[in-house]
Amino acid sequence: MRAVRVECAIPSIEHDPRARAALQAVSWDYRGVLDQVDGNLRVMCECITTDAGCPSPGFSVGGITVVEIIEEWSTDYLTHHLVILDFDSDFLGRFFHSRDLTLLAGSNITSSGLIIQVAGRQASLVSFLNALRRAIPVDRITKAKDSEGIVQKGPTLQQYRIIKIAHRHGWYEVPKKISIRGLASKLGLSKSTVAEQLVKAESEIVGGFLKKSR
Repeated sequence: MRAVRVECAIPSIEHDPRARAALQAVSWDYRGVLDQVDGNLRVMCECITTDAGCPSPGFSVGGITVVEIIEEWSTDYLTHHLVILDFDSDFLGRFFHSRDLTLLAGSNITSSGLIIQVAGRQASLVSFLNALRRAIPVDRITKAKDSEGIVQKGPTLQQYRIIKIAHRHGWYEVPKKISIRGLASKLGLSKSTVAEQLVKAESEIVGGFLKKSR
């Protein structure tokens, strides 16, 4: 079974009304597909909040509708909501009509970014990914490797974004065409964060390269 992991950093999607609504909560974690209803994809998610402020049934934004909150419970300072969502056919549901594509556990949206893990027939995956790229900025796509499945290795999504911006603006040229201050300004991060994350990302990349060359 073919599978891919799609990652979108928050700065890439923060202006999307669906992302803005989702980020009012701590996280939205995909739990499973329930059905297809009138062409819409119906799924179960766990919404975690700090103030019990989960969107009410009937709330709708950008092709996503809250159908029902079937259970709520609290742990420490958090409230958990088991929520049924509909993804409109015109938005997302149509890609699942042929029943040769499925969402995978690990799909979620948090303050770290959006992760969509999906598996299925190659042609359907390609169609889904192309449409997703047209709809939102995609920062990274990782393919499953043989029997390992989708394994998160190498730089984090934030580190990947920092390196990509650094490379694009000449950080790795000699002489450098941009300073840490300049990178920090473009990324909206502090200089210390950019410097630290660059070192960590470069360490991951070099470590991975050395392992492969053994």
